[in-house]
Formats: sequence, structure tokens, C-alpha cells
Amino acid sequence: MRTLLVLLAIAGGVYLYAVNYGLAVGVPPFTPVYYYNYTAEKTYGVRVAGGSDAIKIKLNGNLKKGKLIIWITQNNRRVTRPIILRGEFDKIKKYKVDYGNYTIHLKTIEAEGKVRYDWVSTKFKTF
Repeated sequence: MRTLLVLLAIAGGVYLYAVNYGLAVGVPPFTPVYYYNYTAEKTYGVRVAGGSDAIKIKLNGNLKKGKLIIWITQNNRRVTRPIILRGEFDKIKKYKVDYGNYTIHLKTIEAEGKVRYDWVSTKFKTF
């Protein structure tokens, strides 16, 4: 009985934290990310090497509330236009880039729902 009460107290604390400050569970690109009232910006590095290169980003999710903004930078200079996603989406974006290190920016604003991210730097035939 005590164990049940302790678990209920922990669950209540997590819920109150999520309502007041937001909560994200999951790590892109390996697992889906579940958001609840979450506002933040995360960055992930990608290294691109070779000729005829591209960065491919696959986005699949359903946001009940809020929005998700994604863009790519190199040396603090924006390389792509931001993609703004709301509601249900299933997109694949390919960006032709040059050799170097790039940063993928994921910005969520009051997001609530589930998103699965996947990105890779790879060689493609010319666009």
C-alpha cells in the first residue's frame, strides 16, 4: 500500500512539473519524442563528407498543440529556410550541402504530442 502511495505521489509530481514547466521524453533520432507543454531549442551536429552530398531529414509526428521549427546552420550561418510544422505531418526534406560540419536546430513552442525524427548525411545523385 505504501508503495502505491509513493508511486502516486511521484506521478503527481511529474504531472505538475509537466503542466508548469513542460516535459519531453525521448532522444532523437533513435526514439520517438513525446512532448507535453514543452518549449525549448535543441541542437544536433552532423558531419558531411565527400562529393554530391546532402542532409536528409525525415519528420513524422502528430502535434495536438504548439509547433515545431527546424533549420540547418553551418558556422552560425543559416543554410536552410526554417520548416514550421503543426498538426499531423509526414515529411522528408533533402538539402544539398557542401563538405563540412552542420548543426540541425529543433525548436518546439508549447508542443504537445509525439514526433519521430531521423536525419542522415549521405551521398545522393545530383538534384
